Amino acid sequence: MRHNLAIESIARGVCVMDGWLLLCRRRSASRSYLPGGHIEPGEGARTALRRELLEELGQPANVGRFIGALEHLFCDDHGKSVHEINLIFEVRMPRIHPDRPPVSAEEKIGFEWIRLSALPRSDLEPWPLRRRLRAWLGAASSGWDSSIEPRGLGR
Repeated sequence: MRHNLAIESIARGVCVMDGWLLLCRRRSASRSYLPGGHIEPGEGARTALRRELLEELGQPANVGRFIGALEHLFCDDHGKSVHEINLIFEVRMPRIHPDRPPVSAEEKIGFEWIRLSALPRSDLEPWPLRRRLRAWLGAASSGWDSSIEPRGLGR
């Protein structure tokens, strides 16, 4: 079966400090996600993540090791089908801290810190990250790969 759905390549960062995880949210959306964004043609994933974090937070970021890849198929808040491949990296941002909510450099998004212990009950998407991130952060694994089945694409 052929679909006319483009696959989006996304670079995302896991920024954890003192038991808190940094999340991003479109102000008009009902779900949160890891900070980052689209990888432009000809751009490496780490470069894209550094660029996106600088654009979104106005802060430099140190992009660390690759954690894994997660395929995500979903319907956005407007009912549009989305298919993305998320490339996920460790991130350190020395100028931000959980005791101060980061200020977004873009009007359409905001940032928040959540306790890692609250991750399973969060609205983080892709939803398998709610379980896998805590497991990964507690393990000495070099990473993981995952694909998930479409959810809500039949609407």
